[in-house]
Formats: sequence, structure tokens, C-alpha cells
Amino acid sequence: MPMRKLTFDSIVWGVVGLLALAIGLTLLAGDRVGVRVERAFPLTEAHSTDVILMGFSEPMNRDSVSTRFVIEPFADGEFSWNNNTFVFRPTEPLSPGKSYQVSLLPGAESRSGRRVLDEYQFRFDVRNAWVAYLAPAVRSPQNVWMVNPNDLNSAQQVTFSEAGIFDFAASPDGRSIVFSDKRTDRAAADLKLLNLETGTIELLVNCNDADCNGAVWRPDGNMIAYERVDMNSLLPGVGISPSRIWLVDLTTSPPTTFPLFEDSQILGYGARWSGDGSRIALFDNNLPGIIVYDLTTDTYDSLLTEYGASGALSPDGAQLVYPELTFDGSRASARLMLAELDSDTLLPLTAEGEPVDDDSAVWHPSGEFLAIGRRYYDERHTPGLQVYRMDVPSGEVTPLIVDAAYTNGFMRWEPAGEQLLLQRFPQLTPAGDFNNAGVTEIWVYTLETGQLVKVAEDAYFPQWIP
Repeated sequence: MPMRKLTFDSIVWGVVGLLALAIGLTLLAGDRVGVRVERAFPLTEAHSTDVILMGFSEPMNRDSVSTRFVIEPFADGEFSWNNNTFVFRPTEPLSPGKSYQVSLLPGAESRSGRRVLDEYQFRFDVRNAWVAYLAPAVRSPQNVWMVNPNDLNSAQQVTFSEAGIFDFAASPDGRSIVFSDKRTDRAAADLKLLNLETGTIELLVNCNDADCNGAVWRPDGNMIAYERVDMNSLLPGVGISPSRIWLVDLTTSPPTTFPLFEDSQILGYGARWSGDGSRIALFDNNLPGIIVYDLTTDTYDSLLTEYGASGALSPDGAQLVYPELTFDGSRASARLMLAELDSDTLLPLTAEGEPVDDDSAVWHPSGEFLAIGRRYYDERHTPGLQVYRMDVPSGEVTPLIVDAAYTNGFMRWEPAGEQLLLQRFPQLTPAGDFNNAGVTEIWVYTLETGQLVKVAEDAYFPQWIP
């Protein structure tokens, strides 16, 4: 029987048919599998400041995802996207010590019409914040240490600088520390970045012939402000430059650094970000006073004051609390002022004529009240500053920590607002005499219970690691 000869056209059409069949089978299988969640974060353990992520196998109909997102216990927050990754950013930090379950209910659709067929779930526990500090306080070199305040045996050294660490700041997500590392070959300090999860250290800013310190993270973790003092050692006849604020942009690769202000006559130190990252405050000795720069409008306001502190911006960036120098005869003290930045209104928080020294203030994360360092000059007098709660804007004050044997400072709220971290110095001995052998200590105060626990001795400059 003679064989039938295949033509080129029949071969082509045969291949097309096979491809169509393969595509059909793939689509059919794909419809049965549905859209996949290929990535979820965090898993197992989370930091209180973490965002929640879910990455999908293809571009999604975004509303169909957000309406099927469930977190238990409930947490309010904002939705956003990064390509195919869904991002949920809680409005307030997650509660330390709690377990959360995240669910995506079935039915979320991709742009091509395919669906997530089954419910997707994952769980995580929110770890308790750790405390970082510099130690030892009375010997050199100083390095960064960390401790879990619920387990004082967990204290560990995490940097090993030969010349010592001047200061440091923890990242908002609690996974990195930027620190000012003194150089051994000259009077200068570089900025370095420690990854707390891997232990690796990288040079962030090579300051070379400059002293770089005072680093503070913008709340989104994408930028760092720091103080830079140029030594000008290679310029004959030129002295050391005054401090200026510079920025490090961490979204570029490698990170880039540049002055906050192009105008070299705007000086500054003590940079402080608002909780929403929209504003930054600094103190400029040229004024003298505080400059508040609005990054959204590229404008700034000035508040004249001689106290030398940049104050504290509120979580929403709308208010600034700062100390103002006052005189009562030969006695100098400070009172707290509240600047309403959007309306250019200035109000006293410390009552007129009150016999107090209100040295410092830090906003509670809720923005509803402050922790302040206060010393009375009447029958309530103590040698050092005590810690009080001041409601805003009433100015009503209630005591939190009052112990005449101690003076208190360097206060920091834990991101969830449940605990206050502070540095304390024992000014008096148990007999009531001035303590010439005292060393600074680190303590944690729990707002709900009033419990006060010492977590480190011979240590200073405390910071939370969320």
C-alpha cells in the first residue's frame, strides 16, 4: 500500500493544533490551581513595627484582595502595593507578646480573571522589644550592647569597636543599627550599619576628614539624618566647621549622602523626625533657635529660643514641644512651649509662674500626652529631674516616677507606647548624701502597672530595638 506524503502545510497545522491543545490544557490546569500566594511575611516571629506582605503569582485586582484580607486580633491599617506584592501597614504597632493570624479569603481575582481558590493563612508571634545601650559608661572603649528586659541574662555585646562608639540609632523595623564609629587614625568618625540578623557590618558613610554622629532614622526606614562636622585638616588656616545636618538616602544603591539644606549658612544639630516623617526639626546656633523643615512643601519655619534643644515633633508632625530658657532672679530654668506648626500658634505648656524646671519632653506614640523631665523648686524639690505625664493641650501633670535619689533623662517610648525607657543616675546614697561613686543605669517603666525595672548598670544612651 503506497504511503501518503505529508505536505509542509499539514505539518504546520499539526504543530499549531498540538500547541493549542497544550495551551488549553495549561489554562484548564491553571483554572484548577488558581492564583498562588508565593510569599508571605512575617512568618513565625514579627517585630511590633513590621508590615504584613503577601506576594502573588500574577498581577491582581487590588480591591478584591483588600476586601478579603483579615487579621485577628483586629488591627487597623493602610493597604498599598509593590508590583504583585500586597502590603498592609498597621496604623499602630502590633502588640508585643501577642499572636496574630492573617487570612486571605478565597475569591480574590487576578487581572486576567483567575481566582485564589482556597483560603490562605499564616500566623506569627510579636516579639517583645529589646533594649540597646552603650557600655561601659566609665571606661573606654564604649560599644553597643543589647538585652531582653524580660531576661536580664540575655545581655550581649553586638559591636566591637577599637576606638569606641560615640552614639547609635536602631532602625524602625528593629533589624539594623546605624552607629558612629570613632576612627583610630584621626579625630573623625564614620557611620556604619550593623545588620542585627546576620551580624554583618558595612560602611555606610565614609566621613574621612569629618566627625559624623547623631544619626536618626526617618520612620519609614528609607532615610537617615545625621550631624557632620568637617575637620578641614588639609586646609591650612581653616578651622573646624560648625555642625550641619546631612541625609543618607537608603533607597539608592549604593546609599547617597548630601546636606539637608543647600545653603551652607544653615547650620544645625540634634535632628528629630516627626512620627509621620513629614517634618524634621534641628537647632541652629546662628539664630539661635529651632528650624522645622517640611519635606512635603520644601519650606521651613524658625522658632527663636536660646535653650539649645531641638524639641520633639508630634507623631503627626503638626506640633512641636520644646524647652525655653527662663530666669527668676539669678535662677535659670526651662518651661515647655507648644508650637502649632500649621497655624503658627505658640502656647505655653508649663503654667505661668509655676516653680518648676521642665527640661525635656517626649511624645507618647498616641500623640495624646507627653513624658516630661521636671524638677520642682518648692516643697516638692528634688536634686534631679523626675518623670511626669503631661496631657496636651491642658498641661495637666501627674507623677510617673518620683524618687529623690535619682535624676532621670534620655526617655524613649516603646513603639506600642506600653513602656518607657530611660537613663537614670543615682545622685544620692541611701543615707541621703551626694553619691560620688554613682554610675548611670538603664531602667524600663511599664505605664499600666507602674513597675520600674533596672535592665543595665554602668551603661548609658538607651534605645529600643522593636
